[in-house]
Amino acid sequence: MKSNGFTLTELLVAVALLGILISIGVPSLQRLIDQQRLDSAQDALERSIRFTRNEAIERNEPVVMMPMTGDWNRGWQVFVDRDNNLALGAGDVLLLEDQAALLSSVAASGQLRSYLRYNALGESEQVYGGFLAGSFRLCPPDLKQRGRQLIINRVGRLRTESRQFDARQCAATP
Repeated sequence: MKSNGFTLTELLVAVALLGILISIGVPSLQRLIDQQRLDSAQDALERSIRFTRNEAIERNEPVVMMPMTGDWNRGWQVFVDRDNNLALGAGDVLLLEDQAALLSSVAASGQLRSYLRYNALGESEQVYGGFLAGSFRLCPPDLKQRGRQLIINRVGRLRTESRQFDARQCAATP
């Protein structure tokens, strides 16, 4: 007698194989999603930093990039700070407002915790003229994975690197 269906044993074997394949694939998929989010966050922050520098050069006046409510994880604003008080005021010009990607954390070193400012020459500088250098760290949710570091040097140039971070380096205020 010929049968066109599956036996119970064949069905159980197929379901077991499907379960094994899913258990192998889901963690890899989650790592891939986390890395894509990290790449997206890096791209957004990098674009904003480059935009800030370019606007300072084009406008021939200082342009500031500051975290919203003092936290880079909430996003940032880029504006022309005409009164040099590091606050968006009536005489200032808002150029860009961006929300941070929801990943793990964005942490900054040194003075970059508070602001990034470029002068008319495209150099990063503090509000009263001293040089400003440091880095932003984009930390993945799982610190076993590599994060991204955006490094701003003394003359305001930006470079990026992929590296491992520990929990201390990824704290909001290291």
